[in-house]
Amino acid sequence: MKSLKEYIFDAVHPSELVVEMATFGQEKFGKDIYRIAVHGPASKDREQPHIHIHLANDKAPYNKFNFEVSLVDILCKDEINLIYQRDAAANILRKNRDKCSWEGYRKLRDDFEDWLFSNNVSEPGEFIDNLDVAIYHYNKEADYEKFKNGENALKEYLNKHGFKVLKEYEKYFM
Repeated sequence: MKSLKEYIFDAVHPSELVVEMATFGQEKFGKDIYRIAVHGPASKDREQPHIHIHLANDKAPYNKFNFEVSLVDILCKDEINLIYQRDAAANILRKNRDKCSWEGYRKLRDDFEDWLFSNNVSEPGEFIDNLDVAIYHYNKEADYEKFKNGENALKEYLNKHGFKVLKEYEKYFM
């Protein structure tokens, strides 16, 4: 059975769609509750595929807290690296990935990593873990028509940019 969102995607031409984030998790990491989301490249947010970590009580444009984690670095380097970092309460805004740091956020990083690789997935379906859910939603958000036809936008991005998926992550692309 299709969800309402899937019916809307099918009914509207993809170029006319409103670009929106796909939230696929809400978890307590440390003392706060965070919303985990992805969106496709059409958002023009950042070309590199990434996962957003927002405070659950924040609203768009997510000015209170927004950490962006590189999907490419997870899959190709086995590293959980930030590529953007905003924490208004701590007066932190880092747009350059080389300046981003998990320093002071180690508990958040560790809890996020545990959740990402947990097989207690954030939504129903046949998923390996929450990373698998993130990849699923990235592909769906990137190009729904290709997604419906079984194509994999993330794999296409990695190949186009010369990235090699590590052996332990190949299971997400079979």
